[in-house]
Amino acid sequence: MQGRWEMKRDGEAEYSVHTRRCRNWESYALERETVMESIFNAMFILVPLFIGIIFLVVIGSIIVAIVRGIAEWRNNNAQPLLKVTASVVTKRQHVSGGGNDTSASTHYYTTFETVDDGLRQEFSVSPTEYSSMADGDVGSLTYQGTRFKGFVRQRHAPKPPPLPVAATPVQPDWTCAYCRGRVASVEAK
Repeated sequence: MQGRWEMKRDGEAEYSVHTRRCRNWESYALERETVMESIFNAMFILVPLFIGIIFLVVIGSIIVAIVRGIAEWRNNNAQPLLKVTASVVTKRQHVSGGGNDTSASTHYYTTFETVDDGLRQEFSVSPTEYSSMADGDVGSLTYQGTRFKGFVRQRHAPKPPPLPVAATPVQPDWTCAYCRGRVASVEAK
C-alpha cells in the first residue's frame, strides 16, 4: 500500500507517486501555459494578417471593376455611331435589393434584332424607353458599341412590294353550288 510517504530501506523518506504526479502536473501546466501563450501571441500576428488579406481582396475587386468600366467606356467611345433598322425581340427586367429595410433597384434591358443580318444585341435602356417599346416593334436603332442611344419606332410596318402583273395569281375554275356547273375563272387584265 502506497501512502503519502514511502520509507526506503535506509530510513530516508521519499516522495510518493502522488507527489510525482503533482510535479508532472506542474510541468504540464507550465507547458500548457507556454502553448497558450504562443497561441495568444500567434493571434496577434494572424488576425491582422487575415484582416489585411480581406482588405486587399476588397480593394482589388473595386480597382478591377473601375478598370473594366473605364475600358468599356473607352471602347464605346472608339466605336462609330450606328443607325440600323431593327425589331424589338424581347424585353426583361432585373430587380436587385429590396430585402429588409433596403430599397430595390430595377434595371431594364431590351434585345433588338437587326432586319438586314439578323444580329441580336441586348442593351440597357431607361424606364421610359422600356415602357414605350413592345415586342415586335420595328424602327430605327441607334447605338455606339454597347451603349444604347435611342430607338425610333416606325408608325406603320413597311408594306411588302406589290406583285408584278405577270405573277398575279389566276383564280382556278370553280363549281357553282346551286346548279353544280363549272364556271370559268376570270383573268386579271
